[in-house]
Amino acid sequence: MNNISKAVVVFIVFLTFLILMMQSQEIKVAGFLIQFENETTEPEAKAILENYNIPVNYTINYNSNISRGMYYIKVDEDKINELRKDENWTSVVELKKGNYNINMLSEEFVPDENFHTILEKNNLQLKKAIVCYIRFGDGSHGWVVGKNCILEKDAIRIKNELETNEKVLIVGLDDIEG
Repeated sequence: MNNISKAVVVFIVFLTFLILMMQSQEIKVAGFLIQFENETTEPEAKAILENYNIPVNYTINYNSNISRGMYYIKVDEDKINELRKDENWTSVVELKKGNYNINMLSEEFVPDENFHTILEKNNLQLKKAIVCYIRFGDGSHGWVVGKNCILEKDAIRIKNELETNEKVLIVGLDDIEG
């Protein structure tokens, strides 16, 4: 091998090493925590996920107890401003979906009588979200992008796409530090 060939090989090895090091420093995601609308069945959840380009194999833990599920209320867009004025109205997360808002609530508000009065007065139903944990990969150890985790930028793109689905309330990322 002449000196130029050796230099090219060394340069390629260096670039490969540099790319691998940069990749290992990026935030990776091991899965999603998805909250679906009440009454979303396991086959429906699977069908929804199949419509999105998730670049790795995954398993679904349907109706998971990995995280405390949240309750939610669907409120028409024209009614939400009126509700916000009530001193007993509360919401942990508020999401806009089409012509209505999804108000996510934690369990502590479920037994509150004042809150139930607001619901009855406004003809609203409190529902419990279906929580699913989507675990990337095949169960192998070590975090290898494309095998059992994906890069955060790809996860955010998929998350944003999933949240446009009517049955998907909210998607959380299960991050792994680089």
